[in-house]
Amino acid sequence: MQTLQKPWNKVTNIIPFLVLLFSLTFNSGIANANETPLLRCKVSYAGTTHTINTEFIKDPYLAPMHDIGGRFSFKAVMVGANKKIAYIKLYAYLQGRELDFPIHQATYLKPIQVSKSMKALTPFNHLYAGEVERELQYQCFLGWNHK
Repeated sequence: MQTLQKPWNKVTNIIPFLVLLFSLTFNSGIANANETPLLRCKVSYAGTTHTINTEFIKDPYLAPMHDIGGRFSFKAVMVGANKKIAYIKLYAYLQGRELDFPIHQATYLKPIQVSKSMKALTPFNHLYAGEVERELQYQCFLGWNHK
């Protein structure tokens, strides 16, 4: 004799699977209490690579400018609060005798996804500037900074 399976039995069999799936999906982009977003840029000129680590800053005008080989300057700005990034801006300048000349600016607006591990935010960029077309290269990665 065949027994009929009640419709709710099928539902109760799938509930643990759905809870696990939701838990994995929801927790994959969430940071622990002691984690903050970290932007890591690798900037190269004339065979030397500089690593520039950037965390949240409230005033983007106070972000440090980094000297790259005496020819270029690079500035990375990450503005946000409560582990949420409002925007990221990247600037490159050709150094002049009296002031630096902007040659590149890139803006990344929310939503910006932060991964558990460092993942590429930008492509590998090649910038050329100056009378003899000097080349600056950079690529930036974004991930959670595990403190």
